[in-house]
Amino acid sequence: MEKVSIDEVRETIEKLCSIENKIAGTEAEKKALMYLKKRLSDYGLTNIKEESFDVHLWNPRSCSLKVTDPVQKEIKAVVFPYSTSVFVKGPLVQFQSTNPEIHQRNNGMIGITNWGDLYLGPMRAYFHALDQEAKAAIIVSPTEGDLNKIVIISAGGLLKIPVINVTKEDGDYLLKLLESGSVDVEIELDVEYSESGTSSNLVTTLGGTGESKEEIVVGAHFDSWFKGAADNSAPAAIVVELARLLNDYVNKGGELKRNLRFLLFGSEESGSKEFYHWCNGSKAYVDKHKDNLKNAVAMLSLDSIGYPAPAQNFIGATSDLFEFVNSVKTEVSEPKIEYYDPPGYGSDHWFFELAGVPSIYCVAFESQFYHTQKDDPEHLDYDAVQFYAEFMKEALIHLANSEGIPLDLFRPLTTFQNILSYHARWKDSPFDLSLLLSKIRRILNTRGPFEKEVKRIFEKGTTDEKSRVNQFLMSATRMMNQTIGWIWRVSPPDDINYLARLEMITDYIDLNASIRSLRSMPIANVGPHSAAKLNRQKENPYNWIKVHKPLAMLEEERSKIFQEVESEISNLTKILDTISNGIADILQDK
Repeated sequence: MEKVSIDEVRETIEKLCSIENKIAGTEAEKKALMYLKKRLSDYGLTNIKEESFDVHLWNPRSCSLKVTDPVQKEIKAVVFPYSTSVFVKGPLVQFQSTNPEIHQRNNGMIGITNWGDLYLGPMRAYFHALDQEAKAAIIVSPTEGDLNKIVIISAGGLLKIPVINVTKEDGDYLLKLLESGSVDVEIELDVEYSESGTSSNLVTTLGGTGESKEEIVVGAHFDSWFKGAADNSAPAAIVVELARLLNDYVNKGGELKRNLRFLLFGSEESGSKEFYHWCNGSKAYVDKHKDNLKNAVAMLSLDSIGYPAPAQNFIGATSDLFEFVNSVKTEVSEPKIEYYDPPGYGSDHWFFELAGVPSIYCVAFESQFYHTQKDDPEHLDYDAVQFYAEFMKEALIHLANSEGIPLDLFRPLTTFQNILSYHARWKDSPFDLSLLLSKIRRILNTRGPFEKEVKRIFEKGTTDEKSRVNQFLMSATRMMNQTIGWIWRVSPPDDINYLARLEMITDYIDLNASIRSLRSMPIANVGPHSAAKLNRQKENPYNWIKVHKPLAMLEEERSKIFQEVESEISNLTKILDTISNGIADILQDK
């Protein structure tokens, strides 16, 4: 197969970047979709479909910030989603110096604050502004370089006050003005908003030359803020280039044992009021194509590829594919790559992963250019772009043509063992994990003979034997991947892991200790009817201690947590028994 053409990739990137602010449901996003559709068609792809889905359209038309006193000055600013059309004016106040007297005297204020954490800092600043009853918030970009920057602040609908961003340089200028005295500013926003917008995914397929229904999925989103070169024109361009290469490969007589499905997702960056306000296109695809997912061997996803150093390049994979991704070699120079498992919730692989599909996720972060106007073709690392394109090409062709799907049962099982061992140590836990640990140890002891037999089958076995092993590997790894989850305990996305609900064991222990402490209060053990009677008696010295309803709520939550953990244990028992029986069946047939 021919090498990736970086010239073709570059041309796609530059055209997509010329369509700025490809925001969910907007005309710019639709224009990008039509370009990509034509690009695929020009490359000879014929089975190209658009699949529309509903989104919340938010489109900023203009954003104006003016200093009106002590000087007259216009300052470039950009507006955060989901601010509304508004005109506000008032005194500028740095949040750290805010006090009730200033607030009251000025009848509202416009706060200015630094960015903070890359992803969550603006959200915290917004909530702080609400607590201060500010009219608006100005958030200063975190790094120098004349960079305007935005992220989604909060899921759940339109913001209650407008929030805008200024560059680090302009933020420093405004703060310097404040040191000399009062500063008045005006903010005017013009925003288009609709809860009945439409976005689309683009889908094209290459049929395998055999009869297999199995398929490999590769995808990236094409919507973006600003020009969006790394995030996400380069990944979209890689998907298009892979479609071109594989289509040419098939047309020239190349073999594909499995089908290939190329997906370009709309509305990854925004588009919903739900918790997952991002990844709307991939979520819509997964929701619509449950049957296709049953045949998905793997999902390969790209996001934010090509940020220059010091951004770090990553390849994440579900544990079943971890060894495989480490084995993929390309003929181009490989940048420093950090491998990890499992990949978190940040991009379009996530809903495939939750459905159990083994996933590979290529991404680069953190970068000062993330979600800024300088995420443009001039700042792209094209060597990294070419590497990821070649990596994905090699991974695709191997997954599409290997006799045996390179899925590893035993790495995720080892992860399960480590997780269970960690949670088994808790002194006051009511959950017995020893039986599960015994089951895992027995399965892990079969690794040698199982892998030897699988190797024999794929070298000398019948077609039916090979198909049966592949189906078992797909079924087993899918079950294990469906335990991946996210319970926000410390800081996302580090909390992503298998057997996520077992994290609740410590919650149960802590909650149980709190309930025991409260129950040690004599008043807590008075019956609810007697307590209600006592609380109505004004002369009763305990009528102010109303602990019974809170205790009942805590005990209800404890019961819910217990059921969640028990459900995870029950599910894991079924998974381990299924895997154990499947391995035994294969070994018995040798």
